[in-house]
Amino acid sequence: MMDNPMYPSAEPVRLRQARRCGARTRSGQPCRAPAVHGRPRCRKHGCGQGSGAPEGERNGNFRHGRYTKQSMELRAAVRQLVREAKALTRNALQGDE
Repeated sequence: MMDNPMYPSAEPVRLRQARRCGARTRSGQPCRAPAVHGRPRCRKHGCGQGSGAPEGERNGNFRHGRYTKQSMELRAAVRQLVREAKALTRNALQGDE
């Protein structure tokens, strides 16, 4: 038996007789992969009931506050304070020499 997808006649009989995926490829041709048992599409094209990411908060689709105007202003102020502290320590060390 050959494991070459270019020769579908080399597929096992049950796989050859399986229902085919109903999706279309980018070239417009129908997908030639066998459909997953109990679903209309192959493993690559999905579309089964219950497949995909969960809805809402279970998918991480919630607000966390990281990009609120208030938190962004606070982070900018902290960065500015760090810059000023580095400049002060740099000047203090250069003054000792």
